[in-house]
Parts: sequence; C-alpha cells; structure tokens
Amino acid sequence: MALPGELSRDKTDRLRPPPDQPAEEEVAPEPAPAARPGPRRRAVGLAKGAARRVLGERGVDKLRGYLRGDEALRLGRESLRRTAELEQQVASMQRYALEAELVQAEAHAASVNLELLKGEVRSVIRTLEDLGMAIAPAAGLAGAGERLSELRERVNGLDRRLRSLQTQAATSAPPSASAAAGAVDSREPPPSGSATLPPGGAEPAAGLVPAAPAQAAPAQAAPAQAAPSSALFDYVGFERRFRGDPEAVAAALAERYLDLLVANPPVVDIGCGRAELVELLARRGVEAIGVDTDPSMVAEARDRGLDVRQVDGSSFLRDREPGSLGAIIATHLVEHLEFPDLVELLELAASRLRPGGVFIAETPNPTSLVVLGNSYILDPTHLRPLHPSLLTFLCEGAGFRDIRLRFHAPATDYHLPMIDDPDAPPWTKRVNDAFTKLNSVLFGPQEYALIATAAPASDGAAGEEHP
Repeated sequence: MALPGELSRDKTDRLRPPPDQPAEEEVAPEPAPAARPGPRRRAVGLAKGAARRVLGERGVDKLRGYLRGDEALRLGRESLRRTAELEQQVASMQRYALEAELVQAEAHAASVNLELLKGEVRSVIRTLEDLGMAIAPAAGLAGAGERLSELRERVNGLDRRLRSLQTQAATSAPPSASAAAGAVDSREPPPSGSATLPPGGAEPAAGLVPAAPAQAAPAQAAPAQAAPSSALFDYVGFERRFRGDPEAVAAALAERYLDLLVANPPVVDIGCGRAELVELLARRGVEAIGVDTDPSMVAEARDRGLDVRQVDGSSFLRDREPGSLGAIIATHLVEHLEFPDLVELLELAASRLRPGGVFIAETPNPTSLVVLGNSYILDPTHLRPLHPSLLTFLCEGAGFRDIRLRFHAPATDYHLPMIDDPDAPPWTKRVNDAFTKLNSVLFGPQEYALIATAAPASDGAAGEEHP
C-alpha cells in the first residue's frame, strides 16, 4: 500500500535512528610534554654521555665503583668523627658522674656535721634552759632577763638601804660623858608638886598625865628603829615583774594624764613609786611632789634629784593648806586602802585642792571579770576592788564635781572572734552581738580612771578644812 505523499520515505527516513556503526577506538590522550630538564641535569647527562663515549660501559662501571668507595670513605670518616664525639661525651659524663659522687660525698659529710652540730646546739639549749630555770623557775629562759633586772633592782635597793643605815649610824653618834651625866640628871624625878611641861613650855592637856623625859627619848627614837614597810615583801620587784616595764607604764600614764596635770600646778603624786611621773612633770617645768611610804623607792627618786616625801598620802595632805594644790593624782593606790582611810583621803584631797583643781584616781576595773581572776587577785596587798559607781559615789560625798570616768587597756588578746563573712546567714548577727557583750563583760578595759574637779569656793565644801 502506498503511503500518502506527506508520509513519503524520504521524509520518514530522517526520523529513523542511524544504523549501528562500529564504535570508534578511544584515542589515548597525548602525554603532556615532559618538562625540559634544568641546566644541572643537562650537564650531568652530557657528562654521562661523554664518559660512555670515552670510557665505555666498563670504564663507567669502574668509575661508579671508585665513586662508591669514596662515598664509603667519606661515611667512614664521618663515623669516626661521630665516634670521637661520642667518646668525648662519654668522658664528659664520666667526669660529671665523678663530680656528682664527690658532691654526694660532701653532702653526706655535711649532713653528718649538721647532725653533730644539731646535737651540740640541743646540748647548749638544754644548758641554757637549765640556767633559765635556775634564774627564773617559773618562766624559764624567756624570763631570765626580766629576773636579772629584778635582781639588779633588789641589789640597788639593798645598796641604798645600806647607805641609809650607814648615814643614820654616822649621824647618831654615842653621847659624850657630860651628855650622859646630863641624861642621868634629867632622869631624876621632879620636885614634889612640880609638873613636867612638854617641849616648848606648853601646858599639858587637861586630864592627861604628863610623860617623864626618860620615856620621851625612846618614843622619839622609835621611827628610826622601825623596819621599812617593804622589808618582808619586795613590792618593787613584784610590781616590776607583774605590772610591766616601768618605762612603758610611765609612758602610758604620761599619755593619759600629763597634759591635764601640766595645766594644773602644783601637782602631788600620791603613791608615786619610782616617781617617773614626777620626773616628767619636772622636765616640763611644773612643780611636782611625790609621796610614797616605800623607803627604797623614795631613796631612788631622791637620788635623781626629785622632791619625794616618805609619808602616807593622808598625813601629807593633812599638813597642807586648804586650797593650795592644783592637781592630785593617785594611780593604783585606792585599792590598797582600808575603807575609812579611803574616805579620809578623798575628803582631804577635796579640801586641799583649789577651786577647779583636778583629782585623778586610777585603779583596776572590777567590771571586767578577767581583772578579778588575774591581775587583781595576784597582788596580795590589794584590799578590795572599787566599782566605778562606788568610787564615783564616794567622790561626790567628798565634795567633788564634774566626775568623769575613762576606761583603759581592754583585754583584746582574749576577745572572742567575730563571724566576718558576707555570705553568712542572718543569725550570725545575733551571735556577733552576744560575743560583743561577752567580750565587754569578760575581757573589757582592765583599768579605769576617775577624774573629778574640786567644787567652786562658793560651795564651801572645797574650802572647808579637814580636821
């Protein structure tokens, strides 16, 4: 059947796939042209070609052998050099090892010597500790220096007493024969009906029997024969050991009271001891008098040119004119007095100070309980602690005005530590408050000072003479 014209073969043949044809062989890609050798490689190649042409293959092989032998010689020389270096290193290490052995031997010898030295040091320490215990049985070597200072003070005190006794013996020479005869005559009884007059011709008090002259001489000599108050108890050495260095104590007193005393001359220091405060006032040009009953301390102060009287405070004030003093200070004295003597001392001080004069009394603080269990009970001459309120009451009764209290020397070494942590829970504030109260009650100030002012003259109390 014939196809229509529009579907003729020549038109459809173009739509048919081409007949299968044998696959064309894959053409391998042409290798990239080799890189042109460099000048060195070209020179090597030219040299090889020239050697082959001149020497032939056998000659080239021999040449290669020679070259390999040179390489072997070179390697051999390098090996010998490295071997020599290694030998040098080994020798150096051997020297180091020998030196290390020597150092080790020296270290061992040093350790042995150190142990021997330690033994000698321990022996010396034991000897020193034995010496310290012999000098200061309670404190040991740490307190030996202080004990030696105390011994020096006691030796100086004994020397002063010996010189004082020698002076007294020299001044009290035995009476002559005529004086002795006069004494015998004076011991004869007076004529009947005559009365013996006391010295100065004064009449005897009514109702009193006049004493015989024979009895008056021993009575006048009694004070010279009386033993010093410190004969049975070395209070100077005791105070130095347990109260502290005298220079440190004097510096503390000067810091607290010196300016106030300088502004109110003349000054009387009752219970002045070695009179360090009197000496400081004298250096400032202030009239100052020290009063103490210990003969050794009085003699020491007088040797330094200070005005110190050997008398008790009440007797000294009793002989002073009313209103004649500017300041009276008594440090660590009132706790040693019987209660009537304390009241009398306060009343005398109030009457002998001029209007506006200053009275200072420093004493242990019994409101701090560490004081009662430590420093206060340690002193056998303490009679009773004085509460600040009691001493204030007594001073008010004596006529003082403007009474102030100052507290010193808190026992901070014993304080309970506070909780100092910013991240601590809220209850730690209550614990810190409790610790603060405990520190105040248990380990508060160890001393307090009462500072009072004499009443104005218009009050009449300060100017009234004490009997």
